[in-house]
Amino acid sequence: MVHLWGSKAKEETAMSKSALGESATGDVAVVLCGDKLDSNLVYLGCQMAKGAKRKVHLVHVIEVPRALPLKAVLTEESERADRLLTGALSIAEKVGCLAVAEVVQARDAGPAIVDEARDHNCALILIGLVRNCQKAQYDLGKTVPYVLSNAPCRVWLVQDPANQPQCQQTQQQTVGVH
Repeated sequence: MVHLWGSKAKEETAMSKSALGESATGDVAVVLCGDKLDSNLVYLGCQMAKGAKRKVHLVHVIEVPRALPLKAVLTEESERADRLLTGALSIAEKVGCLAVAEVVQARDAGPAIVDEARDHNCALILIGLVRNCQKAQYDLGKTVPYVLSNAPCRVWLVQDPANQPQCQQTQQQTVGVH
């Protein structure tokens, strides 16, 4: 028997399951950091989770300076996290995906993200990176390399180019200095 047109739902389910891994049974973790990529990552994660009948864990890490106790109340950061997660939950609701929002306070974001993925048995971590034209060309910071090296599951890194007008302005300033 030849099927010329398959069921769209069946295709989406198959695609979602393959994105998570062949025999993966876990959820999807989406890391939110307040960059312009966040809404895209949430939408992508929700689409994959919904198709595979999984849950999305929306994770925002507040890095606490070593000078403060780990459980210090950081009002400004907590309010920002609340705004980010509220927006992400509304996207999940529009997509029709079951989502759980979590704010984690930690010294370093990388280990916190990996621990969250491990604790929730995630099959995939979605993390974004917006290039910064003021840093070295291949500088990924400290969080992304840690997650890539230590995650217990697949990691999808979505990189957005730096803001081009801002980079051109920075380059012109640098050229004028020499």
